[in-house]
Amino acid sequence: MHELTATQNILSIALSEAAKVGAARITRISVKVGEWSTFEPDCIRFYFDIIARGTPAEDAALAIETIPVTYACEECGLEYTPVEGRFRCPRCSGVGGTVVSGREIYVESIEVQHADTGDPKSPGGE
Repeated sequence: MHELTATQNILSIALSEAAKVGAARITRISVKVGEWSTFEPDCIRFYFDIIARGTPAEDAALAIETIPVTYACEECGLEYTPVEGRFRCPRCSGVGGTVVSGREIYVESIEVQHADTGDPKSPGGE
């Protein structure tokens, strides 16, 4: 159920950014979800389709990319992606370390359409 809150936040961020640039509609939202974030992309899509109804984000494409886990070796500092749950450092064989990425969730970008031109644009100048 925590996906509902995350999806509400995704929609809120997208609507806020679109309003800042005077967009009539949001056409695409790109989201990054960490492999270990506990968020299920299918649940986010399901909730998004429901809560975006009647907003400028209705019918927007929701692109969700999974960020793999990156681990940093405590002994030598090498950042690597564990393979099949093996956390032994490939450089020094150390076993301690910390997760560097793979737990996050964030809106990477949004694409909008302006009422005056109909041209798709990304807020921030693209």
